[in-house]
Amino acid sequence: MSTLRVSPVDLLIVAGYFLVTLALGLWFGRRKIRNADALFLADREATWPLIGASMFSANISSQQFVGQAGLAYAIGLAAGAFQLVGAMCFAFLALFFVDVYLGLKLRTSPEFFERRYSTGARMFVAGINIVMILAANIATALYAGATVVTDLLGWNSSLQFKLAVAVIALAAGTYTILGGLRSVLWTDLLQSTLLVLGGAVTFGLTLSAAGGWPGVLPTYDSTGASLWSVVQPWDHAFGWLPMITGAVILGVHSHCTDHDYVQRALAARSVFHSKMGALFAAFLKILALFIVAAPGVIAAKLLPGLAHPDQAYARLVATYVPPGAAGIVLAGLLAAILGTVAAGLSASSSMISYDFVLRLAPTLSDQARVRLGRLLMAGVLLLCAVLAPGIRQFKGVFGYLVQLWSLLAPPVFVCVVAGVFTRRASARGATATLVTGTLLGAIAFWALGDAAIVAQLPRYLRSALNCGFVITVVCAGVMIVFSAHPSAAAGAGDVTARPPLAPTMTAGERRAYRIVLVALAVTWLAVTLAFSPWGLAPPRTTDH
Repeated sequence: MSTLRVSPVDLLIVAGYFLVTLALGLWFGRRKIRNADALFLADREATWPLIGASMFSANISSQQFVGQAGLAYAIGLAAGAFQLVGAMCFAFLALFFVDVYLGLKLRTSPEFFERRYSTGARMFVAGINIVMILAANIATALYAGATVVTDLLGWNSSLQFKLAVAVIALAAGTYTILGGLRSVLWTDLLQSTLLVLGGAVTFGLTLSAAGGWPGVLPTYDSTGASLWSVVQPWDHAFGWLPMITGAVILGVHSHCTDHDYVQRALAARSVFHSKMGALFAAFLKILALFIVAAPGVIAAKLLPGLAHPDQAYARLVATYVPPGAAGIVLAGLLAAILGTVAAGLSASSSMISYDFVLRLAPTLSDQARVRLGRLLMAGVLLLCAVLAPGIRQFKGVFGYLVQLWSLLAPPVFVCVVAGVFTRRASARGATATLVTGTLLGAIAFWALGDAAIVAQLPRYLRSALNCGFVITVVCAGVMIVFSAHPSAAAGAGDVTARPPLAPTMTAGERRAYRIVLVALAVTWLAVTLAFSPWGLAPPRTTDH
């Protein structure tokens, strides 16, 4: 029988916030959408607070709050190391990629591959990007949101889970389809604000319930390693070696080339706003270590024995956060999940429109392009709503995401890094790299899903992150060999030699940007060292 896990007041707050979010999205999207650029790039008028908050909301809401908190419940704060890697990669976006992307006046991130390599490379990357957004962003966000809703309401049946998916899909789809990216940016700003506030409340209250830092810091795994350390042994599934190799590759691919993030950078009104938005998102990612992953570690102490780790965050809130405050926290969580769905819808539909359909029908009128974009968003949403319940078969949503991302990222990572930083990479090399890397990734994804095969693999290759690094090395070799071949055709455009076409920053903007960049680096290093074996999380000592 269904039983409420939160008070009726909390449920009213959650329902009310759904309505407020929907109304806000429609209000900010009330301006008539004249063309596809207005629908998918908000007329390139976005400022850095909107860009940073939207990047954060697109990244953090579903995968992290449900999946990463669940993983932290099982293995400790090492699950949150992805937040630190993500912060670093958003800084890379500002440092190395924004000038190139805005200088080329791109509409989608895969367009870079056509400008640098070939039309085939663009369409190949767009296809991979669309699949990743559909499977690893939208469908997973719907799954994560439905997990929270069903746990709060005590729903257990498959039909009830599907109903929760449908409600979330309808809410996010309405304002995204009607209001476009402009609506998404403004609702993400509100959602991120509430998400951070609610996460801080959850962290503070549950930390107090667990006895404060003295009560939770002496928490160790079976090997004696502290669960509060983000730095784990090399052979740990999320140890320092796979983080330095596989996770950084994954992070650069997702934060610097995935269109759901790059789309926001492209929507900026200037280079300054694009770069500062990425740095703002990086600071929020560091904060997420405490508002997302840390509560999962606290939940392991307060709520041992949960049937499914992905229940950890919602159950923690329902048990230890008082009525009223719990409603605000959960409303922020669910609203942010709407943000991820909205981001994925806008990004995937813009790629389908610009990278595929409009290439075949370039004479479509502006209004026809808007109608096409909206129809594509509706179709994508329906497909992902059908796929979402199937994610339950994985042990944890974040494990599913890491495995999928790690194995699809390497070929795109190699091509974009080679395309930006070298002049020798060729269209032939890019094609060979993309095909080889994708095939190897598909084989590895299948192999790692079979326990019998995994048991026969060397220990190093049992981690998807490590497999991703090996595939990256192979892809780099393929790029070098095929680009050096005498018959290799030159890339379609040498972006490394072309000066930026976008306006540069003023002296004042450049100074402010550099100050913020240094502050980010200092903060990142301080947090990493504090939550490591050399800081607050040393291994357990044994008395002799």
